[in-house]
Amino acid sequence: MRGNRSADTARTLILVGLILDIIFEVVLLAFGLLFLVVPILGAVVLSLALIGFVWIALIWTFSYRRVDEGDYDGARTPTLVFAILSLITAALIPGILFLIAYVKLGDAIEAGGTATPAWGSPPPTPTFALPASSGAASRFCSHCGRPNPTSSAYCQGCGAPLT
Repeated sequence: MRGNRSADTARTLILVGLILDIIFEVVLLAFGLLFLVVPILGAVVLSLALIGFVWIALIWTFSYRRVDEGDYDGARTPTLVFAILSLITAALIPGILFLIAYVKLGDAIEAGGTATPAWGSPPPTPTFALPASSGAASRFCSHCGRPNPTSSAYCQGCGAPLT
């Protein structure tokens, strides 16, 4: 879904965080290759760089792509997890960017993204149109709004008693 400013901001923040992570991992990879003179130190640094590239692939898959596809609910929790883990592992700037993206995803959901209704909230009232050929009178359900024959005591859609 394009045009949602909060979602566009979240997508941009996640992308900038990814770019910063990529730059960090490339530098770490270069140091790992440089430190291959000392085999154990070089191997440790290279393995950290490879773990970082897996991390980048996870962020791309579970956060950025989902936001890009309009699945804000699906991207929100992984983005928060990546923010927390980035902050813990001293990637402060990407962590802060992911944290702000998490908040912006919440704003995008409130603005009409793919939000799921809160538990306990009533479903939206559907609107039903009477068939054009129907000349019979109908009673509308006060609970769901569905038209029902006047002879019905209960709604055919939700089962609520018709008053």
